[in-house]
Amino acid sequence: ESYLNTIYLGENYYGVKVAALGYFGKELSQLSLRECAMLAGMTTNPYYYNCRRNFYTRQAEGTDYEAITNNRTNYVLRVMYEHQMITHAEFTEAQGVDTAQVLRDDPQVKTLYPYVHYVEYAVRDVVQTLLKLDGLENTAANRRKMENKLRTGGYKVYLALDTQMQKTLEDTLYNYQDYPKLRDPGTETFRAKNPDGTFTDIIQPQAGAAIIDYRTGEIKAIVGSRTPPVTRKTLNRATDMNMPVGSSIKPIAVYAPAFDMGAGGGSVAYNMPLPIQGWLGSDRKDSWPQNYGGSSYRGPESFRTALVKSDNTAAAWVMMNYVGVDRAADYLLRLGVAEEHIQKTPFGVALGASGITPLEMAAAFGVLGNGGVYQQPISFLGIMDKNDKVIYDAHASQTRRQVFKPSTAWLTVDIMKQVVSDGTGRAARIKGQTVAGKTGTNSDQKGVFFSGLTGWYSGAVWIGHDNYKPLSSKTTGGNSAAKLWQAFMAKIHQDKNLQDRDILDGGAENYGLTKVTTCAVSGQLATEACRHDAMGYGTVTDYVAREAVPQVSCQMHQNLTVCTASNMIAGPYCP
Repeated sequence: ESYLNTIYLGENYYGVKVAALGYFGKELSQLSLRECAMLAGMTTNPYYYNCRRNFYTRQAEGTDYEAITNNRTNYVLRVMYEHQMITHAEFTEAQGVDTAQVLRDDPQVKTLYPYVHYVEYAVRDVVQTLLKLDGLENTAANRRKMENKLRTGGYKVYLALDTQMQKTLEDTLYNYQDYPKLRDPGTETFRAKNPDGTFTDIIQPQAGAAIIDYRTGEIKAIVGSRTPPVTRKTLNRATDMNMPVGSSIKPIAVYAPAFDMGAGGGSVAYNMPLPIQGWLGSDRKDSWPQNYGGSSYRGPESFRTALVKSDNTAAAWVMMNYVGVDRAADYLLRLGVAEEHIQKTPFGVALGASGITPLEMAAAFGVLGNGGVYQQPISFLGIMDKNDKVIYDAHASQTRRQVFKPSTAWLTVDIMKQVVSDGTGRAARIKGQTVAGKTGTNSDQKGVFFSGLTGWYSGAVWIGHDNYKPLSSKTTGGNSAAKLWQAFMAKIHQDKNLQDRDILDGGAENYGLTKVTTCAVSGQLATEACRHDAMGYGTVTDYVAREAVPQVSCQMHQNLTVCTASNMIAGPYCP
């Protein structure tokens, strides 16, 4: 019985009960003799003997596939008769039934269960949890056994899923009309092999997105493709595809760690085309990364400006002179990013060559909205056994840890609000909602990212080619990923009638921050001389943690008397 309840019978149907509904639109107990024989005949090769495909989709392939199904079904009936399981009259009657009259070709019965990507991720999550509870190693064989036990053991699993949000996310990604073009039109489809042996042409570019309630850690929605899945366990780009995230890594791996170390919004980064120690070029010599478009070298600039403008050279300078690769990688680990997803190189942690999933990015950005506290993302709330006994409470077992200082979280969110209000993330603005976030564009437009949060949820979205082919040359995270993020997040907030609320309650002073005016060149306390900088850099006023306020006045600028005749430093003989 257990075998028949779980055996694969094609078309994503597992078990004879599901197959009966799918192929014939009936409960198992209502099947005719011929219908039962048809299912029994499929067990040895569900792909070859797939009755629906043989009758409706394989007719033009040059083989009489209808005969394959009919002959197989008649063979099963004959064996049943020979073993005296049915009478001669029943055998004769069943052979005379027209298969096409009982087999349904209703597109509705070909669809998978609802919320495929979320459900499959949650099932995997539950299986791994049950393995831990039973003290079993997480191997492929054990996972298969546990998945079968989950199906047949009478368990009840309560998901963290918000069905309304999931539907909105699915509808948006499946029906969005503004996906970027690909640079090479010949790469607009990708042929992938399905688990049942068939092939599917997958439209490109693809997309994946995830949304989290960052105050609880509950995963509310997951979509792993821009078209509905046609088979079980297809690629989930929101949870399983770790493509480079580009500049969206900067808030969590560059600037927030620097703020934790005592930097402030007005600290100085050097955005200049000059070698940065430790940033090695292809010749293994100190080099520097180009800013997007190869320009915008503004010289010294504040950390706030560097993040809002998404300047690569400044981020590289901060990474190599302030944070360090090892520390940045450690922060990513503590934010819940899998170690194998972290490229532990300057380029990997400063400019986002690391391949991090949208779900991981949504969780990491949610840490900033939660005052710097990481909460393990959870897809299900609990598990009950067949006796309705709670055997696992997800919230009670949830991992929590302080990753960033509360002051760091507030300051980073404050700067990311500016990224959205007048920086690279303007397309993510939602009318009537506070939004903070960061764009990401991979090298050569091989994928774009946007990660952000409102006062209610954090979310991340990736758009790119499954085979890492470039998007059109003008595609950026700001004009593509941010727009898609805005499309589903705005609809979610509207449908739920969510009123605006700030991402973090309270002002800067509640988080131990104070405003200080510093020299825009040296980063030290500003003097009157700084305001008259010959290059016009002047001063900058921004937030810094109270314990990290600079104590030394600027030593780079001085007030001097100038000779009116020579415009040089005045001497004793000047007029």
